[in-house]
This record gives sequence, C-alpha cells and structure tokens, in this order.
Amino acid sequence: MARLFLAVMFLWFGVMNFTAVGTDITGGWIGGHALFSGLVDQAGSAAKTLGLYQIIAGVLVGAPIPSGSFRRIGFAMIGLYAFGALTVLFTNPVWSQAAGGFPAIGSGQGLLKYLAILGLSLWGGSFENSRMFAQRHTDMRMWSQPVMWLGLVLVLGWIGAMKFTAVEAAGIAPLVETSPVLAWLLTLMPLQTVSNLIGMVELITVVGLIGYWFSNTLFRMGLVLAIATFVVTLSFLVTFPGSWAGDQGGFPALGQAGHFLLKDLPLLAVCLALLSETGREGTMRRR
Repeated sequence: MARLFLAVMFLWFGVMNFTAVGTDITGGWIGGHALFSGLVDQAGSAAKTLGLYQIIAGVLVGAPIPSGSFRRIGFAMIGLYAFGALTVLFTNPVWSQAAGGFPAIGSGQGLLKYLAILGLSLWGGSFENSRMFAQRHTDMRMWSQPVMWLGLVLVLGWIGAMKFTAVEAAGIAPLVETSPVLAWLLTLMPLQTVSNLIGMVELITVVGLIGYWFSNTLFRMGLVLAIATFVVTLSFLVTFPGSWAGDQGGFPALGQAGHFLLKDLPLLAVCLALLSETGREGTMRRR
C-alpha cells in the first residue's frame, strides 16, 4: 500500500510539473526562498527537473521490478525529496499574516505532510532488505514509526488548531459546501462552528494518537479516526471542482488545491502502516 500510494502521488505530481500549474507552484516556492529567489525566471526548467525526479522515484517505487535494490533507491529518492520540502518551512513565508503570523500556518500546511511521507519512505524501504543487512533494515523500520507518528500528530494537531480561526474557516468553506459528507452541517450551524467541530475531531484524533507511547487501544482508536479524516479529505478530490486545473482541461490535471489534497493519500498509507505494526503488545518500537 505504501508503494502504491507513494508511486501514485509522485507520478501524478511529476507529470503535473510539466504543465503551467507545476511551473506556477514551483515558481511560488522559488520566489519566496531565501537562497533561490534569483532563479524564479527559470521556474519552468526547475519544475520540469523536479518532475523528472518525481517520475523516476515513482516508477522505481511502484513498478513490479524483481530487484529490491531499485525500490530502495526509489524510497531513498522520495525520502530525500520529503526532507528537502520540509526545509522550505524555514526559508519561505509560510505563515498566515491574516491570523497573526507564526504559529498560524498558511501555505506551509501542505509542507507539514512531508514529515509523515518521510517516515513512510523509511518504513517502506525497510522491507527491501537482504540477509546481510537484515538488522540494519529492522532498525530502520523501528525508527520510521515515530517519524510517521510525529508527522500525523503535527498535521492533525496544527491544522486542527487552525480550524478555530476565521481565516481557516473561510479557507475550508468551498470544500465543506460542495461535500455531501459535510455540507448538511451548514444547514444546522454557522461556518465557524462547523470549522470548530472539524478542528475538535482532529484534536481528539491527536489525543488518541498519543496512545502510541502507552496505550495500544487508544492509539488504534486514534488511527481509525485519522483514517476516517483522510478518507473524507480525499473525497474532496471528487466533490470540489477547484481540485482540478480548469485551464488545463480539468481532471486529471490537478490544481493547487488538488496538490494539497492528494498528499493525504500517503498519509492514509501511514495510518495503515502504523496499524499493521500495532499488535497486542503495542507498536514494534514498544515491544
């Protein structure tokens, strides 16, 4: 599942980087970068270079290649990409000034998801082992779990807390209004109350996830809530027209909202990976 979801996301993103949407997104990050802002005129070339990198990584991870060595390279490429994406949090203006700046996160919400993706790449790569390096890969599999866990907690906790702000409530309004799962709530309560309710569910999920360290039952409950959350957010790809780039003909051309939402696919895989590692004695790391 980790291989499939990571491959789908990276192949899709890679192809999109050869379009105007990919150039715009790459140009936005380059333009705000403390080190690379001078390269904004080469945003198109940068986007295509990243696209090629993503396509190669996606193929290496997802293709039915007999040798695990190629998959290890693919997982390593994805992990390196995720690490690089996380560094952008410290170089670009990713904070919502309308909500008072740090810690109110704005455009960096999508970047936060790469921590869990980094952990997933470590976890997926740990299965591509050999007898000679069995212990090394067992250790990598063990250490990947707290990285995945922290990634989930940061995404759900930070973005969940943002739901209590007017800026975030306005941001999710079009998603809620077009969702059959959530739109009915707007007939019962104001938008801000709906946003608060969603944020509360996400924070309750974080409380459950904290059980990773001491309660197997609580942790599994948190994972189930997280799975439900990511399934709902992924459904926005179907229900929210803004997920697709209209100037590129719509589906399957992702818009900026679609790029943000599709990252929940590997986060769903993270939940399933952690669930698979949770036995009667707890997670692999606590055994």
